[in-house]
Amino acid sequence: MRVERFALKSDIHDVVGQFKVWNVRSCLANRFNIAPTQRVSIVMNDRHRYRMVDEARWGLFPFWAKDSINADGERIGSKSHFYRMLKSRRCIVPSTGFYGWKQEGLERDPRAMHIIVERRPLFGMAGIYDSWINPQGKEERAFTILTVPSSGPMAAWQQRLPVVLDEEGIERWMNPEVTDFAELRTYIQPLEPFQLRSFPVTNAVSDVKYEQPDCVMELKFGSV
Repeated sequence: MRVERFALKSDIHDVVGQFKVWNVRSCLANRFNIAPTQRVSIVMNDRHRYRMVDEARWGLFPFWAKDSINADGERIGSKSHFYRMLKSRRCIVPSTGFYGWKQEGLERDPRAMHIIVERRPLFGMAGIYDSWINPQGKEERAFTILTVPSSGPMAAWQQRLPVVLDEEGIERWMNPEVTDFAELRTYIQPLEPFQLRSFPVTNAVSDVKYEQPDCVMELKFGSV
């Protein structure tokens, strides 16, 4: 199971403070059900090498490609088409939680689960992006999120997790002086099972058009 939905229920001030942003061009915060092909806020370096927040499309082109919305962190360094992005187009994708689906009890359909990082209400997922100038002369961007295999009980229903960077990892990932991916490999690691908590939420998150606060509200019939 890939990472196909996530949430960012923090506001712009939280994002700016958490990720040491200097400039805000566009910040699409307070989102409860972010899906592929939608416009998303990412933290990136501008041409002056200062951190900024701006919009990008979730999903590289072509969209049907395996690495479009998620790229395998353990193999990304060996893929030539990612070389340019890994060298100078790394980004952070702010998030407060992401979604998976688990078969629960006698329910007919898999239950949507919201997965959060314990004691980290806002965290950064490692990403890379591509950019180009459209026919109207405007810069466009599209990104993918790095993922790694999960472990522990969650691996039975959520096989892959986003690469969640700690403070040191964010500083290295966003450092424009670092151009050799070998220096970043140590940060491309899964979180330990005890660092994550998952709980059931409404299956309405399966609908890309549904985006309400109850997307991230724990259902009361149980949690894992």
